[in-house]
Amino acid sequence: MAIAAEPGAAAEWRQGWPTVLAGALGIALASLTVYSAGVFIAPLEAEFGWSRGEITAGMTFVSVIGMLSAPFAGIAVDRFGPRRLGVFGVLAYCVCFACFSLVNSSIWSWWGMWFILAFSAVFIKPTVWTAGVSSLFVTGRGLALSVMLCGTALSSTLTPIVSTYLIDALGWRQAFVGLAAFWGILVIPAVLFLFTSAKDRERLGATSRAKSALPQAAPMLAGVSVRDGLMSWKFVRLAAAAVVTTLTVVSLVANIVPILSSSGITRNQAAGIAGLVGISTIVGRLTGGYLLDRINGNIVGGVSLLLPVVSCSLLLSFPGSVPIASVAVLVAGLSLGAELDAVAYLTTRHFGMRNFGAIFGTISGLLAFATGLGPFLVNLTYDFAQSYVPVVTAFIPMSLLASALFFSLGRYPTFDVPADEPPGEFSNSLKEARA
Repeated sequence: MAIAAEPGAAAEWRQGWPTVLAGALGIALASLTVYSAGVFIAPLEAEFGWSRGEITAGMTFVSVIGMLSAPFAGIAVDRFGPRRLGVFGVLAYCVCFACFSLVNSSIWSWWGMWFILAFSAVFIKPTVWTAGVSSLFVTGRGLALSVMLCGTALSSTLTPIVSTYLIDALGWRQAFVGLAAFWGILVIPAVLFLFTSAKDRERLGATSRAKSALPQAAPMLAGVSVRDGLMSWKFVRLAAAAVVTTLTVVSLVANIVPILSSSGITRNQAAGIAGLVGISTIVGRLTGGYLLDRINGNIVGGVSLLLPVVSCSLLLSFPGSVPIASVAVLVAGLSLGAELDAVAYLTTRHFGMRNFGAIFGTISGLLAFATGLGPFLVNLTYDFAQSYVPVVTAFIPMSLLASALFFSLGRYPTFDVPADEPPGEFSNSLKEARA
């Protein structure tokens, strides 16, 4: 069965820009805990006497629950469309984040709130937003994903600064409420009124056709079956590259405030430098998206993971230097900007769109686990060594490993389009036409 002709990038943008905008804000909200965690460590440590390892251990609940639920959430996206999950998720997540203001001196109350937040986070995972955008773009998919994923740059720019201001002005408890309100006002209306996908449009179209007694046509999506995708060595390499990338780049950026503070830079200076991540992340995302539509994505991913080697080397060689730290953070932001959209884009190219939610959902679940595990291990190491130097040093070989895994993925396959298999099935009826 032939695939319908692909529309031009300009036509895709005319129809799909509202979803890109709403998805960018959804991604920003989903990364709120990553970019606020480092700023809250010091006041929580000062008030309750908790260790940094204990404080960041709460993020592992989000990681484990996200990892275990990711394949099922991805299948739900394939079956029901991402809009339904996204609308519920942004409402629940904002409420749960605000409830961190209620914790008491028991570390279990802190961990309990993370456990509750973890369930709401399932519904705003990157799978939801990337599925919506990827379904509406083909020719310009790389740039569209990159623009949408600039939401993390928005969060990395605003969250440390807004968090620091709110903590200084209102205290850490009201800062949690203020952050939830700040992002909720931005994200909730956008998702309610702008976010959609091909699946959601098809559902609405099917309802209209049913009312007018017109035949219903299913969208034609090509790709591998869930089983073929998850059992392939190519999936293992891509997932491993994504996980190692998260353990290095995301852990570095998420802990950049305490890392810089421990080297002799003041907390306010460190928060200001951390805000530079957003600028370079935007540049990295847009540049990476432009390149993904023009050259092999394996190269884009592989090269982007060489940048943290430069960043970590600078931090280790010139501790306490504000100008050098600023350059190091800018370089790290460039890498952060290119890595996640490369993973999402490569998933669509190597495995297709038919079961994108299930396959990328599994990867994003592993990323959620790594996102929580990384900061915990970083700060656990600090508790023992009283220094961030060992982990920053370890990030260098880890970045080289992730780069090599991206380069090893090989050429893009092509796919047959099945006539009757519904998305999310684990049968083998979807096959690659060329390995």
